[in-house]
Amino acid sequence: MLVALRERGYVGHITAGGHFATFACSDLLRDFHEVDSIVRQEGEETLVALVDAVRSCQRLDAIPGLAFRVGEQVVLTALPKNPDLAALPLPDRRGEPAACFDHRIAPLVSSRGCYANCTFCCIAAWHEQTLPGKRYRVRDPDAVAAEMVELQRSRGIEIFVFHDDNFFVPGKRRNLERFHALADALERRGIGRFATVVKARPTDVDHEVFQVLRDRLQAIRVYVGIETDSEQGLQTLRRWSRPRQNHRAIDVVRQLDLYCCFNMLTFDPDTTLESLLVNIDFMRHACDFPFNFGRVELYAGTPLLARMQAEQRVRGDYLQWDYDLHDPAVTRVFRIAMAAFYERNFGPQALNNRIMATRFDIEVGRHFHPERYDRRWREEGIALTSQLGSDSVTALAAIVEHVRTEPEGPHDAKLAAELAHAMRRTETQISDAATELAARITRVLGRGRPLTFLGDRVATPLQQPGLVAGAVS
Repeated sequence: MLVALRERGYVGHITAGGHFATFACSDLLRDFHEVDSIVRQEGEETLVALVDAVRSCQRLDAIPGLAFRVGEQVVLTALPKNPDLAALPLPDRRGEPAACFDHRIAPLVSSRGCYANCTFCCIAAWHEQTLPGKRYRVRDPDAVAAEMVELQRSRGIEIFVFHDDNFFVPGKRRNLERFHALADALERRGIGRFATVVKARPTDVDHEVFQVLRDRLQAIRVYVGIETDSEQGLQTLRRWSRPRQNHRAIDVVRQLDLYCCFNMLTFDPDTTLESLLVNIDFMRHACDFPFNFGRVELYAGTPLLARMQAEQRVRGDYLQWDYDLHDPAVTRVFRIAMAAFYERNFGPQALNNRIMATRFDIEVGRHFHPERYDRRWREEGIALTSQLGSDSVTALAAIVEHVRTEPEGPHDAKLAAELAHAMRRTETQISDAATELAARITRVLGRGRPLTFLGDRVATPLQQPGLVAGAVS
């Protein structure tokens, strides 16, 4: 886009920012002269200072958190202190909000940063740069409640999608205190009907905490970051949780009748056939909830990328790092699986993602329209979810068994083609049933505007010669 702007004659200052740009600022400024500067770390104060400096032709080297060129040399100024969240203005949300059955949706955050340190996560690595500042900061519950109520009164928002990297804080007692405080503040301010969508780590899932989340904060969907259920995967990714906590998380949301979804990083640099089977078993255990799966990707600035570079297991460059799986047998499973699962997991009409959206529509109807809600919608949604999940588990298990018992050769491609053909038939059947279900729901609840705020960075496809890789985070 920036190259196209320059080619069309734009001569003004161009800046960029975010996680990737922060880590790759020197490379980007070296290789892309279309970019004049990079805003590093949290950008509210740096960006304003940059605009003022460009407008008044002032020097840039006094602005904290900036990278820019002087001739061919890249200059990095000192990183700024983290901004005070309480002092920041609220986002400018002009424009028509998304909606689901005319229930308007807004994204917001109640915190910044992450208290975990997963090896594959650029978010945790990004906030590490701010040390000795705080890696994880929370907003006051009363301020969050004020923003929610203002959004409801000024823009008619009823569904609040929290995009916090960690909506939960460490510890059951602290979570209960925070959630009760937010619910109390919402009630004091007289919020009308509303619903929330949040994300959680498996270690956050506690029956009492989630009951408050459901009953007082009106949660209608929780994304649970399972990632992996194998001890090997948990260690490679430094996930902190244990398999028993993953299973407990699923048990709790089932007991509370909460809708949840999750992703699995089934392939990582150290995956074995045994750890693959463990993750397949977990997906079988939880296939009544929508899920997707793929490979761990190497993101800029992460400990996992640094480790793989030190082991000389990477190829490509900072724009796209790739790597080989450690076990040749797992590599075969990965290649066959991605060939068979591409359309289901990563295609433009990926059914795994569509089922997540269908289940959300059902929960919106259940929450906001109990008088018109038909419980059979949910039963059908769960049945379709389970059918799709079970089919995925069966196909993955068949691939592992094939690799265990057959030598590498043309039979791999033959199996991938056979599975893909069978899976497309199943997907057509499930898709037709989901379309018919959606039509019945729409006839009762109305259409509404397209939903755009519920994506959870699931399954981004990377196309390479002879290889399709999914990135899930």
